[in-house]
Amino acid sequence: MPSQTAVTYPTPARPDASGTGKAKATPNQKLVGRLLRMASATETLPDGRPARIQRPEVVAAVNKIMTKLFPGVDLAVVNGGFLDERELGRYERGEVFWPSRYRRAAFRAFFNVASDADLGFYRARVLEPVLDDTDLVPVSDQAGDAPISRRQQGAPEIGESGRADHRDAGSAHIAQLRRIPAPRTNPPTRSGVDDTTVPGDRESARPWPWRPSKLDVSRPHSARRYDYWLGGKDNFPADRDSGDAIEQRFPWVRTAAQANRAFLGRAVRAIAQTGVRQFLDIGTGLPAPGNTHEIAQQITPDARVLYVDNDPIVGTHARALTVGHPAGHTAYLEADLRHPEQILQHPDFGAILDPREPLCIVLAAVLHYLPDLAEAQRAVRALLDAAAPGSFLIISHGTHDFMCADDAAAYKAIYAAGEIDVRTRTKDQIATFAYGLQILEPGLVAVSDWRPDDEPAKRPSPRHAGLYGVVGHLRPRPAP
Repeated sequence: MPSQTAVTYPTPARPDASGTGKAKATPNQKLVGRLLRMASATETLPDGRPARIQRPEVVAAVNKIMTKLFPGVDLAVVNGGFLDERELGRYERGEVFWPSRYRRAAFRAFFNVASDADLGFYRARVLEPVLDDTDLVPVSDQAGDAPISRRQQGAPEIGESGRADHRDAGSAHIAQLRRIPAPRTNPPTRSGVDDTTVPGDRESARPWPWRPSKLDVSRPHSARRYDYWLGGKDNFPADRDSGDAIEQRFPWVRTAAQANRAFLGRAVRAIAQTGVRQFLDIGTGLPAPGNTHEIAQQITPDARVLYVDNDPIVGTHARALTVGHPAGHTAYLEADLRHPEQILQHPDFGAILDPREPLCIVLAAVLHYLPDLAEAQRAVRALLDAAAPGSFLIISHGTHDFMCADDAAAYKAIYAAGEIDVRTRTKDQIATFAYGLQILEPGLVAVSDWRPDDEPAKRPSPRHAGLYGVVGHLRPRPAP
C-alpha cells in the first residue's frame, strides 16, 4: 500500500552570489516579523514604553511551554528538545525551517498561532517523477525477507533502522511516545488462528520503507469495488466485473455494503456526541455521502479527521472532496494498516491529531483484508497503545457466521482460490480486536442491529448485513 512516510524531503542547495554552490539562507520573515512586534514581559524602555522581546526571554518561555506540553519526554536528552539562543538565531536567519515537533508545538503556543506555516516553518519538498519498473532495483532487507525497491539513482541510503537518513529531526523520537509492540508469535485468541491463507500474499512482509505502487486499473481493488456496490462512479471494469461475480454468488453484498455504511454513520455520531473531537479513519475508501468528517463535524464543527487508505485514486478523490467545516480540520495520507508505525510516525499524524487527547479509531470493513489474524491483532493493538485514555475504537468486520452451511463452505472455497479478498472471521475471533476495552451497548452484533434508527421490518437481517460491528472504549485510568 502506498505511503508517503518513506519519502524524504531534502532541501535543495541554492547557489549564493559567489557561485560556490553552497546553500544561502533566506531570513525567516514571518518569524522575525512576529518577534519584532512582540513586547518583553519583563523589561521596558527608560521612558516607560514596552521594550522589544529578546532571545533569552523567548528561549526561556518556549522551553517552559515545551515542559508543560510534553511532561513525559526528557527534553534534556532527546534530539530537538530544549531550545537555546544559538538555535533560535538559526531559525531567524532561515538556516533551519523545520524544527522538531516539540519546538514547533511550543512556538505555536507561544505566538498563539494555528499552524507552523504562520511562523514560516515548513518541510522543503522535492518533486520526483513517478517510478517505472526500469527505475527500480531490488534491495533485500537485512533479515533476507521480501525485497524492497528504491530509486537506482539518487535514493537516500537506508540505515540499520530501515528508514531514510534524511528525516524530520523530531520524528525519530515519536516512537518513544507511542508504544508499538512487536509481532507476537502466539497472540491470545478466543478461538485459535485462521485456517485459510492466501497463497503468495507477501505484502505484509514488506519492511520499511513502503514505496507507493503504480495505479493498476486492470485488477479489482477493494475500495473501488465497494464504491461500485454503493452506487458510486469511481470504479473501473475490473472492479465492476469482480463485484458482479461476487454478487452473483452472494446477492446480499450490496445490502451488506450499505448496512456497513449506515453503521459507520451511527457509530461516529455516537462517539462525537461524547465530546471526542478527533478521528483516525483507516481504510476510508472513496468519498461517499456520510463520510466520517461530515457526521462528526455536524455535531462538533471543530472536529479533526485524518483519513488513511492505500489506493492512489482514493487519495486523489479524498483530497479533492473531503472538505469539512471551516472550524475543523480534514486531511488524508496514504499508508499501510499492516505497518501502523507508518501512520503513527507520519508528520501529518502529529500535525492533525493530538495523541494526548482522546480520539476515535475507525476500522470499518478493513481488518478483514488482513488475512493473518495475528497481524490484524497487532495492528489494532499498536493503534490502541498509541491512543490516549478515553479513546474509542469502531470496528466492522465480515463474517460467515450468518451464512448457511453451504454458503459458508462456498465462500471459504472462493476465498482460498483467490477470487475474493475479504477474510471472514467468527464472532469470537473478531472479539479479540476489542480485548480489554469497555464495549458499548448493544455489544458485538450485526452492523444492522447496532443502535438502529429504523424499524425492524425495514432493517437488513444479519444474514444480509454480513458484518459484525462493535464499538469499544479505552477507559481513562482511575485517579491516584
